[in-house]
Amino acid sequence: MAAVLAGTTAWAAQPPADQPHPPVDPKAILNGVCVMCHGVDFIAEHRKDREDWDFTVRRMMDKGADLSPDEQAVLVDYLAKTYPKPTAAPPPS
Repeated sequence: MAAVLAGTTAWAAQPPADQPHPPVDPKAILNGVCVMCHGVDFIAEHRKDREDWDFTVRRMMDKGADLSPDEQAVLVDYLAKTYPKPTAAPPPS
């Protein structure tokens, strides 16, 4: 009986198939995956453009960071917007 109830509970916890998945939270990815090896301060010190963040995230995935393709895209977008490469100051006139 307990096995039947456990199976019923697990089934009931699944969202309906026609319901979209909730949006991926980039801060949750950062805190759940990246911060396992790096502090947020360390990440914030490295300002990069989107291409460089994409390269960095792919490299971390090669080293074992567990991200789905959707999580990877959301994280790269978040990092590029939150920690962008500084723009060069215009030359003095």
